[in-house]
Amino acid sequence: MIPSDESIEKVPATGREVLTEPERELNSFIRSMTSLIGPGASNSLTEVWLDELTCMECAPGSEDFNWRSVSLSASMKLAGRVIASQFSGPCF
Repeated sequence: MIPSDESIEKVPATGREVLTEPERELNSFIRSMTSLIGPGASNSLTEVWLDELTCMECAPGSEDFNWRSVSLSASMKLAGRVIASQFSGPCF
């Protein structure tokens, strides 16, 4: 399950740049998915998330854009790939 907004660290770490909301959401998505499918897939996960972002109808720059919706959409796409891979082979 993708963690809720409350569990995403919003306090900047010392010596690092402050993460933007989309960066936090992408990092949360990658952490969640790698805990389910294992390490080594972060590049593929990033691509899936960014692909879903480009498919969104609402402009990411708008104030009411829901970054979590990108992660949910990417999660559904991954679930479809996993189901399909059970019939045809690896999905990553």
